[in-house]
Amino acid sequence: MFRGMAFAALICLLFSGCVKYSFKGALPSYLKNISIPLFEDRSRRVGLQENLSQGVINAFVQDNTLRVVENEEDADLVLKGTILEVHTRRTSISPEEVVELQQLVVSVKVECLNLHTNKALWSGTVSDFGEVSGDANQAEEDQAIDAAVEKVIAEILNRTIAAW
Repeated sequence: MFRGMAFAALICLLFSGCVKYSFKGALPSYLKNISIPLFEDRSRRVGLQENLSQGVINAFVQDNTLRVVENEEDADLVLKGTILEVHTRRTSISPEEVVELQQLVVSVKVECLNLHTNKALWSGTVSDFGEVSGDANQAEEDQAIDAAVEKVIAEILNRTIAAW
């Protein structure tokens, strides 16, 4: 019995050195480069277009699973986005009907196109929020939007790398 277990352990050790591990998630191996043009902005929120677009690029650069390229002709994938809106959702109202807590929601329509197949790797709307008090000032609202944008960026990266 001991010999059988030792033999099985030896076989596992031998084969474990042959297994290749990759951080590429579910992406096919031929997908190496991604182009991320400036997102379109329908929200008309000052600075949001540049912050979100650059944030997505920075996330892919830091992740290093795909190399970010400037020209679509050099890319395997193109990630296009449209900022649909930033809206307020009241989440807590006092008995006196005063807004105590609200969420600032950022919604972005995204399509990640595989240029080898001319089909979407994934597409959909990504939304998330940041919270502020009901009497928040503009700086606090901007921080809540920044928090929402960070979550949206993370979701875009995760959906692309996981290819779902």
